[in-house]
Amino acid sequence: MTKTSNESVARIVAIETSVPSNQYTQEQALAFMKAVPSYGADERAFLDRIYPPSAIGCRYSAIGDFGRNPDEYDFFSRSPDLLPEPPLERRNAMYVETAPTIASEAAQRALAAAAGVDAGSVTHIVTASCTGFSAPGVDLAIQRSLNLPASTKRIHIGFMGCYAALPALRTARDILSADPSAVVLVVCVELCSLHFQLKPDREQMVANSLFADGAAAAVVVNPARVQTGGVPGAGLNLVDFETALLDDSEQDMAWTIGSIAFDMRLSAYVPKIVQKNIQPVLNTLLGRNSLNQEDLVRWAIHPGGRAVLERVSRGLGFDPPGLEDSYAVLKEYGNMSSPTILFVLKKTLDALAQQKLNGPVVAAAFGPGLTVESALFTTA
Repeated sequence: MTKTSNESVARIVAIETSVPSNQYTQEQALAFMKAVPSYGADERAFLDRIYPPSAIGCRYSAIGDFGRNPDEYDFFSRSPDLLPEPPLERRNAMYVETAPTIASEAAQRALAAAAGVDAGSVTHIVTASCTGFSAPGVDLAIQRSLNLPASTKRIHIGFMGCYAALPALRTARDILSADPSAVVLVVCVELCSLHFQLKPDREQMVANSLFADGAAAAVVVNPARVQTGGVPGAGLNLVDFETALLDDSEQDMAWTIGSIAFDMRLSAYVPKIVQKNIQPVLNTLLGRNSLNQEDLVRWAIHPGGRAVLERVSRGLGFDPPGLEDSYAVLKEYGNMSSPTILFVLKKTLDALAQQKLNGPVVAAAFGPGLTVESALFTTA
């Protein structure tokens, strides 16, 4: 029997986002990277192959150097060879300074957009991030910035990468299963651009071309608390979740601490691995809920890059228009790691409300492991 919204114990009633003030185009990013003195003709030719067809229009960064003259750099070295590169201490210090600001902005906007919910009613914060460290962390910074109650319970999900928002939402669902009166604020924040490196490594160069900075927040409550007035698309009920760890792919996507920054391992095989496994994984989720792909009113897929979205389309057997929300986020923001799927879900939520559509929605994201996290939502 298909699960319905009445069986759900948790509902997203608002999703809002925030990005740093520094916006740069993909053309500016390409020009910056091609000017790296240590890059030879082969590296520059490789950059020309990966930046223009990336489907990314612009990105946002905590770093203000992109688009500037070298003598105006604040983060990268002003020396002719751009060396030494910023040390890990400098990168993490910028994370500690900037991440709480954009995370708190997203959280404040989400609370403002959630009818009948205010800061004083928040009982739990679930944060996710993998691009910096601090203790006390971004969770406490959000609590203090929003003047949340001192009794607010905090949970931080670290180093789960691009799929972390879905375990964070699953955690919110579990909290509400135990305590239907809870109000859970989920916040994901990443400053991926802090870990851009200038070494002529192909995987690092691909990561530099994709990743960006951003934050997103969702307010999750018990559906009984919500008064939607029968307006379709006013929220998303959290119905079910699925986790799949793919065999023989542990080294294809990884995120480790290097000598000067966090090092991204991003194998060229990742899109192919996703294509091969996406349908079996989602069939498990859909089958458990007596659904088929044709029953879905919307898809929300993490835009890990254009190649990933194209391979997802092939794996699921539909054309790219089925992923319009994902492509739109990729074009406007790039890949921001964990907040990105919430950016997609916000577009999905807005589109369903505008179209007055009710029905099931599937979200999926991919990250270190290689792990696929997926979720089933309903709009009513």
